[in-house]
Amino acid sequence: MNTASLLDPTSPAAERLQAPQAWAIRRASCSDVPEVKRLFLKLHAFNAALDPRFALSEAWEPRFEAAIERALCGDEAMCLLAYEASTGRPCGFALAAVHRDSDMWRYREWVEVEALYVENAWHGCGLADALVTQTSAWANSQGQTVVQLYVTASNERAIRFYRHEGFQTTQAIMRKIIA
Repeated sequence: MNTASLLDPTSPAAERLQAPQAWAIRRASCSDVPEVKRLFLKLHAFNAALDPRFALSEAWEPRFEAAIERALCGDEAMCLLAYEASTGRPCGFALAAVHRDSDMWRYREWVEVEALYVENAWHGCGLADALVTQTSAWANSQGQTVVQLYVTASNERAIRFYRHEGFQTTQAIMRKIIA
């Protein structure tokens, strides 16, 4: 079944699905950092609305800039930028990095999707799928066979999407607030 048939035929996402591909994806460059930062802030405002404990700290910017710098300069991390083909306006991004755990564990290395965001107007047109696919291809090029991520338990739409993409729940993080 064509995904467009599942959408309201007058919605922007349905129109984009029926038209030639309206977006493109490339690795982010230094000039893209302000737009990636804008999208990152939107992602974390959404996450904090789901759970206030996911709000960014006062010191988030230097850490964000370090993560982006690592993604722009090295092979151990990567940032993809999705943009509207006709205007060049950014509409999503993915940030991923090789994660290494303690050598106490046999399986201690994987690629972690640290952030994935698609603007609401672009939901349902395959853009998030393409970001995950390209992130997985990058992970494979790094010799990594596992890609994992964190998703807020109440974000049912994202959970459905990630399951559709082949992700499986392997661990639950439980929280008890004591004060």
